[in-house]
Amino acid sequence: MPSGMVGLAVRVEGMIALMRMGTKFCAMLVMLGLTVALSDCAAVPFGVPKAYPGHPIITSGVFELKGGVRLPYRLYPAQGKLRAVVLALHGYTDSRDAWVLLAKVLNARGIAVYAPDQAGFGATAHRGYWAGAPVMLNEARQMAVQLRAQYPHTKLVLMGESMGGAEAILLGASANPLPVDAYVISAPAVWGGDALNPAYRETMKVAAFFAPQKRLTGGSVHVKASDNKAALIEFGEDPLTIHAPRVDDLAGLVRMMGDAQAACARFDKPALILYGGHDELIPKEAMRRCWEAIPARAPVVLAYYPPDYHMIERDLERAVPSEDIAGFILGEGVQSDAPSAATVFLAAGG
Repeated sequence: MPSGMVGLAVRVEGMIALMRMGTKFCAMLVMLGLTVALSDCAAVPFGVPKAYPGHPIITSGVFELKGGVRLPYRLYPAQGKLRAVVLALHGYTDSRDAWVLLAKVLNARGIAVYAPDQAGFGATAHRGYWAGAPVMLNEARQMAVQLRAQYPHTKLVLMGESMGGAEAILLGASANPLPVDAYVISAPAVWGGDALNPAYRETMKVAAFFAPQKRLTGGSVHVKASDNKAALIEFGEDPLTIHAPRVDDLAGLVRMMGDAQAACARFDKPALILYGGHDELIPKEAMRRCWEAIPARAPVVLAYYPPDYHMIERDLERAVPSEDIAGFILGEGVQSDAPSAATVFLAAGG
C-alpha cells in the first residue's frame, strides 16, 4: 500500500441516496464509518488485515472470552511503578492502535493501557461485520472482570472514545456495575434517539431494510475529525482500520447511539467526559443534552476543550486533555480550565 498524500479531512463514502440526507447526517455517517480519504490507496473493506513495511500489526496478547471468542489486544505498558490500569475501547472502524499518542502520556505516569480490538473490528474473527451492542458490551464486561482479577489492588479505569465512549456510558449506567473504579469518556457517540432528526432515523431504517449489505463506497462528504494531518494519515494507512462499512452496521450503531443518549440520565459513576469545541461529528446539541441529563449528584467531571476536534487524543492540541486524563485517572484532579469551559458551554445552550 503506497503512502501517498492523504486528504486533511476524514470522509464518508456512501451511496448517492445516503448522500442526499443532509450535511449533518452525512457528518454523522463519517463518525459511523470513519475512513481517511486516501488519494492513491485502495482500501480493503474486509478480510484478514496484513502488515506491510512501516505499518506492523502489534499484538501483545489475546482476551479469551466465553464461547471461544478471542479478542487480540495491544498492551501499552506503564513505565516504572504501576499506578493504574486502563481498559480502552476504540471507536467505530478503529482498532487497538487508536491510543498510541495518548498512551505515551499515560505510560510515562505509570498507567498501563490494555487496548483490545472489539468484535467486528481490527483483526477479530468477523472483521467488518457489526456484532451488536449487547455482544460488545458483554465482551467489554468480561475483559474488565479479567483485568480486575489480574490487578486486584490496582486502580482500574474503563476508557472509551466515540463508539467506545457510547459503550462506556451504557456500561456505567447499567444496574450491574462493572468492577472498575472510574470511567474516561471521550467524544461519546450520543447522536441518536431524540437527539437525532426523525427524518434521519427513518432514512437509515429504510436504507438498512433495502440495502443492508451495501458498503458505502460512492461519493464523499468531508468533515474534519482532527487537525492532526499525520494522525489521519496513520489512521488511514493502518492495516487494522476498517474501510467501507455496511449500511446495516451503521444502522446498528445509530441504535447504540440512541441508547447511549438515553443512558446519560442514568449515568452516575465517577467519570471524566471530554468534548472538543471543534467536534464536527457529534453535534453540540447532542452533547449538551447528554451532559444536562447526567444526575446532578453524579461524581462526573465535564471537560470542554474549545481548540479540539473529535479525535481529541490525536489532535495537535491534545497535550492539555491528555494530561487531564492522566490526572483524573491518578486521582490528582483535572488541572486545566476545561471544567469551567464546560460550564460556559452548557450555559450558552450548546
